Order: sequence, then C-alpha cells, then structure tokens
Amino acid sequence: MNAAGWMDTLIKDIRYAARQFGRNRVFTLVAVLSLAIGIGANTAIFSIMNVVLLKSLPVRNPHELVLLTDPNQSGVSDGMSSGERGMMTYAEFAQLRDHATSFSGMCAAQASLNRWPVRIAGGGQEEARAKLVSEEYFSVLGVEPAVGRFFSVADGKSPGQDPYVVLSYDYWQKRFGGNVSALGMQIRVQSTPMTVIGVAAPDFHGESAGDKPDFWMPMMMQIAVMPGRDWLHEDLSKQIDKLMWLQTFARLKPGVTMARAQTEVDVLFRNIIEAGYPTTLSPETRKGALDQHLKLHDARVGSFGGRDEFSQQLLVLLGASAVVLLIACINVANLLLARAAARSKEVGVRLSIGASRMRLIRQFLTESLLLSAIGGVLGLLFAWGAARLLVLLLSQDQSTLTPAIDLQVLGFTAGVTFLTGLIFGLAPAVRATRVNLNDSLRDSGRITASGGKLNVAKGLVIAQVALSLLLVTGAGLFLRTLWNLQSVALGYPKEKLLMVTVDGVTAGYKDARLTSLWLDLTDRLRHVPGIQGVTYSENGLFSGSESGDEVDVEGFKPSKQDERGSRFDAVGPQYFSTVGIPMVLGREFGSQDTAASPHVCVINEAFAKKFFAGRSPVGYHITEKFGDQKNVMEVVGVAKNARDHRLRGDVPPRFYLPSDQGMEGPNKWATFEIRTAGDPEQMLGTIRKTILSVNEDLPLENARPLLDNVDHTNAQPRMIAQLCSIFGVIALLLGATGLYGVLSYGVARRTNEIGIRMALGADRGNVVAMVLRETSVMIVIGVVTGVAATFGATRLIAAKLYGLSPMDPVTIVASVLMLAVVALVAGYIPAARAARVNPVTALRHE
Repeated sequence: MNAAGWMDTLIKDIRYAARQFGRNRVFTLVAVLSLAIGIGANTAIFSIMNVVLLKSLPVRNPHELVLLTDPNQSGVSDGMSSGERGMMTYAEFAQLRDHATSFSGMCAAQASLNRWPVRIAGGGQEEARAKLVSEEYFSVLGVEPAVGRFFSVADGKSPGQDPYVVLSYDYWQKRFGGNVSALGMQIRVQSTPMTVIGVAAPDFHGESAGDKPDFWMPMMMQIAVMPGRDWLHEDLSKQIDKLMWLQTFARLKPGVTMARAQTEVDVLFRNIIEAGYPTTLSPETRKGALDQHLKLHDARVGSFGGRDEFSQQLLVLLGASAVVLLIACINVANLLLARAAARSKEVGVRLSIGASRMRLIRQFLTESLLLSAIGGVLGLLFAWGAARLLVLLLSQDQSTLTPAIDLQVLGFTAGVTFLTGLIFGLAPAVRATRVNLNDSLRDSGRITASGGKLNVAKGLVIAQVALSLLLVTGAGLFLRTLWNLQSVALGYPKEKLLMVTVDGVTAGYKDARLTSLWLDLTDRLRHVPGIQGVTYSENGLFSGSESGDEVDVEGFKPSKQDERGSRFDAVGPQYFSTVGIPMVLGREFGSQDTAASPHVCVINEAFAKKFFAGRSPVGYHITEKFGDQKNVMEVVGVAKNARDHRLRGDVPPRFYLPSDQGMEGPNKWATFEIRTAGDPEQMLGTIRKTILSVNEDLPLENARPLLDNVDHTNAQPRMIAQLCSIFGVIALLLGATGLYGVLSYGVARRTNEIGIRMALGADRGNVVAMVLRETSVMIVIGVVTGVAATFGATRLIAAKLYGLSPMDPVTIVASVLMLAVVALVAGYIPAARAARVNPVTALRHE
C-alpha cells in the first residue's frame, strides 16, 4: 500500500473510531478522564523537571557556558572552605577573569536572590527581588535587551560609578505597565539612587532556574546598596575567613575543551589561594586553607540552589505519577476487553467477509491511540494548572520557578501518549480478534467472550491492586513521616514565640554601637504590653543560618580531626529562659557577660556527652579556633538539648557564647526571639513600630512566628505527603473501577449459571458470597504481589522517611485494610446485582 492509500485508510479508521466513541459515551468519558489524569500528572511533574534539569538557558550558544562554582550552591558563606569550592569571592573572580585565556568572557552573579527595600520615582517604600551581577554579565551570557540597553564594563571601572538597574520584563510589565517611560526613572535602593537603563528580554530570568529577579544591579554598586559591607575587597591583615557569595560563569573560546580549561583554572586558582592567605599562618592551618579547588561544570541549564534535593523529590513524584498512569492504562485495557466482548459479532462478520486479523488489530489500535490522544490533550490542560500548583506546594523558596508547556514538554507528552495507547491497546486488540466465527455469528444478543479474556482481565485487576497498594503504602509512609516531624519535641515551647531579624550594619552601626543597639532594642521591646520576654541570637531559630568552628576542650583528646567540630551561636542575655530551654547545670548569660568580662560559654547536653563524658563540664575551658585565631571560654552552664535548626537526626553538639564575646566582635545582625502572652502575629505591628522608633532605617526581615519557620522546614515533606496521598486516592478509585468493571462483566457472562443456581435453591446470600469469593481471591493475590513490590520500592525512599522503616508494619497493615475495604465495596455492587437476577429471565437468556 502506498502512502496515499495508507493515509486514506488511517483517516477512515479514525472516523470509524470517533463514531464508536460517540455511541459509547460513558465508556469514552471514563477512559479519557483516566488517561488525562495519568498523562497530566506526569506532564506537570516533567514540566518542572524540564526547567530545573533539562532546559537550556535562553542565551547565545548555551553549550559553550561553564560554571566554575557548584551549580547546587546558593546564599553566602563566610569562613574557610575545603575541597571543591561551592562559591567564590569577588577578588578571586576578578583575578580569574583577568588572567584566564581559555574563555572568551567570564561573569559573576550573586548566589542569592535578595529582597531589597526600594522607592520608585519618589514613592513609598516597597520590596523588590534583585541581584548584583558583574558588569560583563549580559554580554558574556549573550542576551539582548527588549528595551533600552544593558550596563557594561565601560560603565563601572571602580565602585559606585554605575548606579544603573536593568528591569526584568515581567517586573516592567507588572510594576511599570510596560511603559517605555520607565527608562530614566529613578529607583532608590536602600539610600542609593539608581537609574533604569534597560529591560531584559521576556524569556530571560537570569542564570538560575530557581530565581526570578525584578531587576539586576552592577556589582560595582555593592558597597553603595549594602552600607557597612564591602564584599569587593579582601583584607587579610586581620582575619583569614573569606566571604564567598558569587556563582561564576565563563564562555569557552572556540576549540577549547572543558578539560583544557579545567587544567588552566587549576593552576590559576592554586596561585590565587596561595597568595590569598597570610604567610604567617601555622603550617597546619595553611595546609587546611590551601585544600581547595574549582571544578568546571556544564552550565547550559544554569545554576539552582538545592537542585540535587529538589530533583530527588521530583523523581519520587514522577515515579508515583507513572504508577498512576500505569493503573489508568490497566483500567482502560479492562474497559476495552469488556467492550471487545460486546463487539465479537462485528469482528466475526468482518473476518468472515475477508478482513485480515492484522487489519482488525490496526483498527483497534487506532481506536486506542485516538483515546490516548484525546486523553493527552486534556492531560496538557490539566498539567498547565497542576504544574503551577505543584510549584507552590514544593517550597516557598522555589515559587519563582516558571514551568511552561514548551517543545520539550510537548515532546514528552506526545511520547507518553503514544506509549500509553500501545500499552493499554495492544493486548485487547489481539484478544478481540481471537474469536470463534461460529459462536460469534450464532446469536447477536449473547456475550460470547471466552474465558481467556476474563482471565486476562482478572490478571490486570490483580496488577491494579498490587500497584494501588504500592501507592497507598507510599502515601501512608510519607504521611506518618510528616506526622513524626510535626510531633518532634523541640526542647522548648514553640508556641507564642515571635522572630524578627534586624540588620544593624546596613543601618550604619559598628562595634560598640551594635552592642548598644541590641541592648536598647531589647529594653524597649521588653516594656511593650503583652511581651513576656525578649532576647536575641546571631543565627535565630530555624532560620537557615548556621555557624560552626573547631574546638579544643580541656581534658579531651580527639582520636581524629572530625571530632573537633561543634556548632555554635552568639546569644543575648536571658536567652535560655526566654526561649524556654531548661538549664541542667550552672547558669545562663546575664547583663554581666560583656566584651570586657571573662569569656564564658554554655554548652548543650550533646556537647557535654561528646567532650565531657563522665565529667562535670562547669569550670572547664573550651578554646574556639578559626585558623590561627582563638577564643578561650569557661563553661558556666549546661543546657538541655534543643532543636533550633533541623528536626531530623540527633541534636548536634553546640556551644553558646555571649553576643559581645565572639572572635569577630558583637553580632552584626540579630534575630530577636520575643515571647508573647497571646497570639504573636497580632504583636507584629507593635513590634515593628517599636524597633523602627529607634531608627527608621533599620532593615527588618523574616518577621514571623516561630511556628511559621518550623512549618517552612516541613514544607517539602508536607508536599510529598499531600501529592502522594492524592495519587493514592486516585489509584484506589481507578483500582475500584477496574475491579467493578471486571466483576460486572463476569456476572453478565454467568447470568445463565446464576439463574440455574437460584432455580436449584441457591439464595441471594449464596450468590453474593460466590462473587465476593472471586473478589477476595484477586485481592489476596494482588496484596501479596503488592507487598513484595512495596518491599523493593519503598527502600528507595528510605532517606525521605523519619521515625519509621520502609516496611513499617502499621502502615502496611493499614494500607492493606483500606485497599481491601474499597475493593470489597467495589465487588459487592455487582454481587448484589447478581443476587437480584430473576431465574426465569436468566434461563431465557440461555
């Protein structure tokens, strides 16, 4: 057959299939909705994976881009690194940019998307998301402006010379109405006036898939827009810690391989860090400081902080949605088998007049693929909304992801749709053409399907039960994990505790003035009606900020280097009593613990257990070490273990020191922990007003109850539990539908047998029991198969669980019982219908 003839036959098959679907609207609706849910769920999850893992940046020749830093890193790191460097300092970037010969250009971007207080055209204060990027940023990436121009190296040769901003297209449309008059408008960032000079292209959102800035600022303006912080220069005369805050991109020159560029970068970076640490360091400290290197990464998909963990969660969800789609395929296959039985006369007639079995199989496959195509189109519509909902559920931090239905997503959906049509259509198509011509032509009113088809349908139902159990058990494990995490005891009352972070350095405070600021704010807040206690700390509770250093403990001899580390925090007076952490031994900090007084510390029980096993810690000394700097402290108290940064795992060793006694002086910013008498959210306005009454330029961040921080920590486990529960419910419904369909079909085939049984004296209870026995056999086999599959599959998610094993017996038993109840209810309906058969009518059917 030539191409024209083949196409003509295909069109006729499609028209015939459409007429068949029109005559069987209930069948069509159930099949299409089942497929749309399965295909749509997979498409929604893939669309997000596409943005995070697969989609190239909308820049010129993205395959030429490399990252010199870790694409999974974000934020700011202040200290000494080791091994592969996650981020870079500005000085390191500048030296590599100026000396590397393997690249046609190099640029850097702030590794975090900050929220900035801004005033637009002299208006009131508002908040915008923005990033500092190097002046070469746009030219190296290779993007063009939609309106105006980009800033460049020519604009800023030294700090403060290029007070310009480039707006994102979305922000331009949302905030400025897409008006060209935005060019030349002034935006005041902090206290620095900046001028809008351009707008980025609509599809360009920056170098990170997880960020969506409102605008970009030149890096030479860092000191101006971040008063009190100079991140462009390194002064190693006083300290050896480096402020690492940049993701660094480069574009390979034509003909230069990544391996060759890596070799050059290794040499250059080694020279940079050798010259970047004082020669006066001890040999041991210098050896540790020089244990650093850069690794080049393919940068065509950009950077994304936390990509590995985010990807693992998406893979779990993609696996669950794939199981849902497989269950939907089984469901439709069963529907097609039942429908094929009703079409046995049609098949017999067409075979008897000369149609080949392959021609009929092609016709049935055309119908299956058409069903799948309709389901795929509806699935795309479902995925469009589901992907956006999924982004909101995944994490507040990742809400700037912008999944879209692009060519890659369309290709994925088309492939899934085609495979789906083959999976559920091939077996029913082959089975439908295996008919006995004599039986099929004898009586048009009788269902003549063979027992083989029913056996295939039962096998498919057993597979549905097994897969449904797998999903229900997985959902149960994630729900119990979420419950366990929400039930973790923090070691202090988490209710009625309010958090607010104040940045003193940005407002112009330094050294002793910072100490006075924190004490003044503490005193003012303590006198606000409804507040029971006030304290502060450098890192805050569940804030995402953490500190750690090496320690030498008097009387403790470590057997290996990793036994010297401990977490720490610098806290204010009455920290433990305000937060509610009980003291086990000694005392907590008070107003007497100042920079001029003897240095002291409080340790937690985990620290005491690790370093003071069998000894009373009070009175012993701990030496905090960073490089060659040391801070000797006397232990004055032991506090109970408290969870202040994470819910999983054991509480790590931690020491606390007064905020004025750290090696770097007083806290540069402070998170105030405020214990309230009533609802802390209702106190937010009063607390803001009280803090700003001291200085209206004080930046306030993350003002919210502690419960919100803890809930944010559980955001991803909650999302996985919610979505897996939804998938589990869908699986139960699809499985129940499949079981109901097979049993209804079986009852219809056995109408005469049931009539004979009832004519011979069987009552309705016997008939119901007969059908439910058949149901129970399928359930039992499916459950046994499902438990075996669960044993293998749940081991893959063991790292995501908390407080229970992958084969938790309570969860498995509960899932089996739930599945059994739903399946028995689905089986009881056709059983009850069979029991109402009139024997006379049934015998006439024969």
